[in-house]
Amino acid sequence: MKLQLTTIVIGTLTCASFTDAALAPDRVSVFKAPLVCPAAPQIGCGIASKPILLDLEKQPGVAEAWLNRAGTIIAVVWKPDANAEARSGVAAELKEDHATELEGTSRDEAVKDFLSGKGWYHGTDVDRLSEEEASIIAARLVRWVQAKSPLPKDKAEAMQREFSDSLRKDLTGENERLHQKPRRLTEIAGDYLKPEQIKVLKDAIKDEQAIENGRSRYRKKAEFPSARRLKRNDHS
Repeated sequence: MKLQLTTIVIGTLTCASFTDAALAPDRVSVFKAPLVCPAAPQIGCGIASKPILLDLEKQPGVAEAWLNRAGTIIAVVWKPDANAEARSGVAAELKEDHATELEGTSRDEAVKDFLSGKGWYHGTDVDRLSEEEASIIAARLVRWVQAKSPLPKDKAEAMQREFSDSLRKDLTGENERLHQKPRRLTEIAGDYLKPEQIKVLKDAIKDEQAIENGRSRYRKKAEFPSARRLKRNDHS
């Protein structure tokens, strides 16, 4: 089954917690991955990486799958009985999707960093990255509006909190799990902004979508997932 790395879209760091307290380095493989968040390039993309990590853990021989905070490396922890065929199969599928296995010094450094247990996210823990992305986008949208027209601090802060919460629910999949319809950002803004300011916000939302799609090296025609959710969350 193809791992679908290219067809998937401010929290605290998650510390690695391995099933084996004395995990040997040879049970870890590390892969350079294109999972940096376009909207927040200092972190990895939670919405793009979560299905990949969960899918990896369904593969024969895989015990755990992790993403580093930067979104540049996937670490695979193999089951003790994982054979060479299982390992090479996962590596080959990841390579098809632009994730290449690290070797030599690069591998040693990445494995050492992984085994330190700091700044790595396991499975659904990457939702913390999505929460951080939501906060970053919300803050940027509000700053855009403030740069174009006066907005009292109390209104700006309240609107930003609501934006962040709405985006968080969408990016982490909470709305889908609870079968809730996302509240549109322009609808939220209606409680805080004048009609002319809503127009400014819509321009800001379009700019966010451009940032998402313009920075995705591996998505030439399709939208990056966060951008799709921005548009759906109304962002229009």
